[in-house]
Amino acid sequence: MHPFPTLFVDLDIVRANIQKMAQKAEHAEVEFRPHFKTHQSKSIGRIFREFGVDCITVSSIKMAKYFLEDGWKDITIAFPANILAAEYYNDIASKCSLKTLVISEEVIKKLDAQLEHKMGLYIEIDPNYGRSGIPISNTQQIRSVVECIAESKHFYAAGFYCHAGHSYQARSKMEIQAVAAEVLDALDVLKKEFPDLPICFGDTPCCSVMNTFGPVDQISPGNFVFYDWMQVQIGACSPDEIGVYMECPIIEKFDDRRQVLIHGGAVHFSKESIQIGHNQSFGQPILSPISQDTYLKNISQEHGLIQCGAEDYQSLRIGDIIRIYPIHSCLTADLMRKYYTKDGRIMDHMKGC
Repeated sequence: MHPFPTLFVDLDIVRANIQKMAQKAEHAEVEFRPHFKTHQSKSIGRIFREFGVDCITVSSIKMAKYFLEDGWKDITIAFPANILAAEYYNDIASKCSLKTLVISEEVIKKLDAQLEHKMGLYIEIDPNYGRSGIPISNTQQIRSVVECIAESKHFYAAGFYCHAGHSYQARSKMEIQAVAAEVLDALDVLKKEFPDLPICFGDTPCCSVMNTFGPVDQISPGNFVFYDWMQVQIGACSPDEIGVYMECPIIEKFDDRRQVLIHGGAVHFSKESIQIGHNQSFGQPILSPISQDTYLKNISQEHGLIQCGAEDYQSLRIGDIIRIYPIHSCLTADLMRKYYTKDGRIMDHMKGC
């Protein structure tokens, strides 16, 4: 028992989640290029090798270097290319097959002038999500970027990369399927325009509920390895598929407002939250049965306040350890930087990304 916030990983669930997604990719005849930004662990990364994975996706240059050290030789940095980082791209590209994302001709030309080694470029496509990329309907701009890559000295076109992040706004499996269907229809048009370029499609909600992927050639989900309470609310998974949980000590109880104070705040969970009914939740206590009347209501830097249903409040004691599902496991894992297994072992996690 730890007297401070501790992140645990259930490797049986993790392995089952990986196997399920790997088998789905195989049955759908798409290449599985999982995103490692969620777990950021060489040890967990090795579990993917058990299921034939040899191509991975990461979210930063530092993460690419971390997994390169563990023998991964086909790495995609799923973040737009940074012209200030040419020396880092050069170094990694000299040791493995490296790819990253690009949006504009300006970046291609400026980076091409600084490189010494070949790199692949995925053209980032925005499927009406509004975060980054070329709008999926702007065929003219897409074609110009494709041509610019072809004219470059050090780049080749790896394909198109599309992240339907707006699937995270869904609140049921049917809503996720509707988002996926709309995006896949648009990608089908793109595929007809550029039939020789692979399409990589990557969000966990869509990849979790879909069994076929239309024009898509590759999938790169990441959060599925752990899932979290947000994914349950979205409709992407069930609670028994969540592979991580926090253990936090109960410090005090407040009878007048039926709240429990825990050591566990924003530096452990992050400030990510989700609206569930009328409640804004920062984490879901794992009690039997799980009740939406009991939820992590407020967090500050180190403090967390759990609002409790009447029965749950009576069952909790000062000095108890309470388990909590994170809202967003990617951010919680990044903040905690260390995993404990159920048998007490400490697992590696990348530092300083």
